[in-house]
Amino acid sequence: MIETDGIFDWETNGINNGFRYPHQIAIIDNDNEARLEIKNFRIPHYELPSPYALAATNMNWKKLKEGPSLYEKLPEILEILLDYDILWAYNSSYDTGVLTEALYACGHFPYLYKDKVVCDALPYISLASKLFPKILSIPKKEDGKLSHKLSDVFNKNFQKDDTIIWHQADGDVRATSRLLNKIKKEIPKFWEYRSRMFSKFARQDLFNNMSVWGRYYYPTQQISPMLPIYERDRDNYFSIDLSKYESSGGLSEKDKEKIINHSNDNNKKLPDWLHATYLKTPGIIFNPDWFDLTLDYSLPNDIEIQEIMDLINKYLPGPKIWPKKEINYLEEDFFGFPSNNDRLAWDSFHKCDSWDEKIQIKFKDQKSKRVAQRIIFDNAPETLDDQPYKVIIEFIKARWKNNNSKVPWVTISKAIEGINSLEKEGNLDIFDGYKDYLLSLNQEL
Repeated sequence: MIETDGIFDWETNGINNGFRYPHQIAIIDNDNEARLEIKNFRIPHYELPSPYALAATNMNWKKLKEGPSLYEKLPEILEILLDYDILWAYNSSYDTGVLTEALYACGHFPYLYKDKVVCDALPYISLASKLFPKILSIPKKEDGKLSHKLSDVFNKNFQKDDTIIWHQADGDVRATSRLLNKIKKEIPKFWEYRSRMFSKFARQDLFNNMSVWGRYYYPTQQISPMLPIYERDRDNYFSIDLSKYESSGGLSEKDKEKIINHSNDNNKKLPDWLHATYLKTPGIIFNPDWFDLTLDYSLPNDIEIQEIMDLINKYLPGPKIWPKKEINYLEEDFFGFPSNNDRLAWDSFHKCDSWDEKIQIKFKDQKSKRVAQRIIFDNAPETLDDQPYKVIIEFIKARWKNNNSKVPWVTISKAIEGINSLEKEGNLDIFDGYKDYLLSLNQEL
């Protein structure tokens, strides 16, 4: 069966988790550059356009306030994404994070289907250049460090293409696709293993066999040989970084103390060579044998491995316990959504043909109630009762007038400050009328 590959990229209104608010997505077929889908939609009515995001994408502020909502466009977006067997993004942790937030904000389970593999083109292209330097290369900056910036990598490997506009979703996916197709055509064996480098299920096979695997750190293009030694649960293992283990001189009394101390306090560091491996990590995990790659390492003797396993069994047994995240805002609180009590209610909500019908759906969980209210307010505020409508209005006013520069959303004061700062660098037409709008809005509030 021939697998299909799609590449996607979001343009967003911010960078803070939960508050990124996408307004555009581009999705391209890696086998057909002409099949490029671009979906534009506005940010929520209760959000303000970020001057810095506008400047980065050269987008007029009014465009972020016009058009259909994300809720209205999301079904089309998901239909396109799920049509591909393999999905790609350049620096995928950002784009998959935006997708998670978009799904949650629209009242959906916040993750794609479990069998969908999302590959990160950034480390994949970087590893290809490491293993096959005659075909691909990563440029260096003036300070000698590698630059994995998409525009730099593309221009290093292709002639300059003025039709590609950087930091715009369609340009970024076209550039990513051309880099991936160079690998597909010129390094077919490397391409063949693409999804296995990111698939949880392929990683499980590798770890169940206790095979030495390669961990790739793209900023320095370092490949570390890793030996899995302990299964904590289905998604988490302990592995030994063999290079670090050898250079440290093996298991020491200090290492034993670190393991014991970590068992009492998760903030205490484990030995540098003991790696807590998460099978769902967006990074690359691969079998060196796939590419006939010989890594330089020495295995610890059986007695040492057994002693390490005994220490883990005694002090770090059982499944990994994730530290509780401090949740301050509804936008960040997507874990466990939707509750089992509300799954059927959300299905009914999405299937309703009108907003008058949607507002009749009753939810049990408080989180679901709040998410649904925001969706309705953003799309059909006239259907809300007076009391919840007034509560949301006062909530929005308080957010917009907040003068704390550290809050993760765009406030009136932060937006005006951003415009003033950016206008000093040049006359930016994209802000035309925006400052007056903000000043007027501030007076009205």
